[in-house]
Amino acid sequence: MKVSEAILSRRSMRVFTPEPVSEEAVRRILDVAKRAASNTNCQPWHLYVTMGAARQRLSAAIFEAIEAKEPPTAEYHIHRHPIPEPYRGRQVTLGKALYGMLGIPKGDGEGMARQTKRNFLFFDAPVGMILTMDRRHGEGQWIDCGSFLASVMLMAREEGLHTCPQAAFANYHKVLRRELSIPDNEIVLCGIALGYADEAVMPNTLTTERAPLEDWVTWFRA
Repeated sequence: MKVSEAILSRRSMRVFTPEPVSEEAVRRILDVAKRAASNTNCQPWHLYVTMGAARQRLSAAIFEAIEAKEPPTAEYHIHRHPIPEPYRGRQVTLGKALYGMLGIPKGDGEGMARQTKRNFLFFDAPVGMILTMDRRHGEGQWIDCGSFLASVMLMAREEGLHTCPQAAFANYHKVLRRELSIPDNEIVLCGIALGYADEAVMPNTLTTERAPLEDWVTWFRA
């Protein structure tokens, strides 16, 4: 698979099949993804990989916290509010398309809440990963972790697998710390669902638009 093919075929899947993913495949993905660029080769990321019963226990623990009304408390701003334009418009367009495919009408708070909870099942993917970073680093190392995350997602495509990066997991970092023994010096960035996705079912058929180059590239030619 060409790099361009991996990029163009990568989508955030929200329906995964129960087909298992071997640890060997996960190791191949991570062994290449670790070559991601990082400032001064710092490699500031840490990854917690859950599979099988361990993944199910983690999901169950988060659901217990939700049922107990444990407040979600991310340690960073996933989005700053209010979200300015044109970014808010893009977010709204995605929401309408996604929830439309799921048959969840506008104003259906219960339906939206049910779909949000599916994040914490890793959308039924057999592999659930949690990405963290040592909080003693600076803002520059967030760039490094983004580079690593992208490398994981693209290498998954080479293996015939799909992913979904999930910032929602940051909201339950306290549960993740209890279940995965994540130390306090690490900040929880996101979850990553990994598995085989049925690309023909909704909402996996959703392909989001991207802004044209004219909207976000400034050229200097002379």
